[in-house]
Amino acid sequence: MKKTAAEILLTFPPRSLGPAERALVDEWLGRAGDVPMAYVSERRSDDPKLFGRVVITTGPDERPSHVIHPPVDCLSWLVISMEPPCRIQQFETLRDALNSVRPVFS
Repeated sequence: MKKTAAEILLTFPPRSLGPAERALVDEWLGRAGDVPMAYVSERRSDDPKLFGRVVITTGPDERPSHVIHPPVDCLSWLVISMEPPCRIQQFETLRDALNSVRPVFS
C-alpha cells in the first residue's frame, strides 16, 4: 500500500520538547478558544505515529487534525495537516507552527 507524505515524515523520530516548549503549547491552547484539544503525545500507549509530537484536534471529533513534528537533529518544525488533502509546512519556531493552525500570538 502506498504511504502518504505525512506517513513517511512521521517515520522520522521526533526530538523531545523542553519545558518552555510544552508551556508554549499550553499557552497556545489557552488562547485558541475554539481548539478543543492540543497535547504533547508522550504516553507509551499512544499511537506510535503521534508519540513525541504535538497533536492538535480542531474538529468536533477526537481525530487529530494537525500534528507538529520536531524532527531530531533539526531546528525546524513540521506542521502536518492530517485531513485530506494532506499539507506539510515547515517553520523555524514552534510559535509560528502553532500560529499556522490558529493565529493567537502576535
